[in-house]
Amino acid sequence: MKTFRFAKYIVLAGAVGVLGSCDSFLDVNNNPNAVVAAPAGNVLVAAQTQLGFMAGSDLHRFTSLIVQQFAGQGGSAQQPVQYDRGVITGSDVNNAFRFGIYATGLADMQQLINTTQETSPVYAGIAKIMQAYLYGVTTDCFGDIPFTEALKFVENGAPKYDKSEDVYKGILALLDAGVADLKKPSALKPTAEDLIYGGDLVKWEKFANTLKMRLYVHYYPKFPADATKGIGDLLAAQAPVMGSEADNFQLRFEAVVGKTNPIDQFERSSRANQFFPSATLVGIMNTKADPRRTTYFTEFGGAGQYTGAANGAGAAVSTDFSRMHTYLRGARTGTGLQDYAGSAPIRMLTYAEYQFILAEYYARTGNLASAKTAFDAGITASMTMAEIPAAARTAYIAARPALTATNAIQQIIEEKYVANFGVVSEPWVDYRRTGFPQLALPASAQTTAILRILPYSDADRAANPTNTPARTSLIVPSVFWDPGK
Repeated sequence: MKTFRFAKYIVLAGAVGVLGSCDSFLDVNNNPNAVVAAPAGNVLVAAQTQLGFMAGSDLHRFTSLIVQQFAGQGGSAQQPVQYDRGVITGSDVNNAFRFGIYATGLADMQQLINTTQETSPVYAGIAKIMQAYLYGVTTDCFGDIPFTEALKFVENGAPKYDKSEDVYKGILALLDAGVADLKKPSALKPTAEDLIYGGDLVKWEKFANTLKMRLYVHYYPKFPADATKGIGDLLAAQAPVMGSEADNFQLRFEAVVGKTNPIDQFERSSRANQFFPSATLVGIMNTKADPRRTTYFTEFGGAGQYTGAANGAGAAVSTDFSRMHTYLRGARTGTGLQDYAGSAPIRMLTYAEYQFILAEYYARTGNLASAKTAFDAGITASMTMAEIPAAARTAYIAARPALTATNAIQQIIEEKYVANFGVVSEPWVDYRRTGFPQLALPASAQTTAILRILPYSDADRAANPTNTPARTSLIVPSVFWDPGK
């Protein structure tokens, strides 16, 4: 017998190849007093907490630096500066890929499915929907990944890697299965232990359908028929989707040391003065006099002035830039650089993003009037999250150029890029598939182009050498939807 946490340790240890004899190892650790399985509510808390931390940790730093929402500083020896210049190695992604995603996040979710599917399928349904989200982010960042043979625990420590297109198909099926489970009779249902939606199953179904729309919009522009059909079918069926900011898929954190959000923790205690808003993002917002700057960034250079750090130029130690502000760190608690509550949510998929997905769909299908309606709604939702006064929001929307057949996609994606500040991976996905916003190669870049994929984990390559694909370049299209622009 073993506890749930022990089961997770087995899959982790087996994955990195440190178990010599599984049977003898299990015999030594066979504790007759151990709990057979952790309560479903406890496992749900663990899975959601890990998901929120993942979305604000390594993968967020890699992708937000690549897509120039942030820039590294503090000298060439610092990791954010190296990442900024395109130097991301297999050892850099070990924690994110093998441990954070598979051995912790997905494993927690799978154990929840395994232990609740028969008696309390609502928990299993929520776990499947969360798995779908995490698998989606993972394949968008890494391309081909373990999927059909993953999470077998001791039964298979060396899973095959499935093609990213097949992973997408599997994710869509997983979402359908998850929604079906939400509607089954269930002995137990979550309440407060559901840290994301508080046990509101309608919101989980809305999120699942909105996540489907995110996945389908990725098929543009390479597979337009698939994207149009997928989104169009959901709209025609009037599937429940996010209806306001209250439906955001996000995890809130606490204003308590050790419980603040991971973006705040990185700046506060891990790598202070190494992670600054990029001149690319700040420049886009400065050009438009975007009122969200007041909560996105601190002022630098004078009252009402905002200055971003140039990507790749962090060889010298400098802090003469605006810093991330309350939107990503929570309320101010004093006047010092680190005086923030740290309780801002980690946003993973928002109502604002949903509206920009709609805007793109309508623009690509020739309905510019509906595209404009969704475009304005996306900006409104983003500014609501950023606590921007209504008058400033209205003036900003009024100043936006009319959407036309030639400029609509660029305008939509650039506004989505701003709205998705702090959202893991998605701004990088949009850049790779649309080419917007237009990015210049960082200073002192060690590559000849903006990165289009992350390397595979060295730990996974050591543990699973037969199945882990070779990856010799990070600048070639490696996800099925990537048109290579």
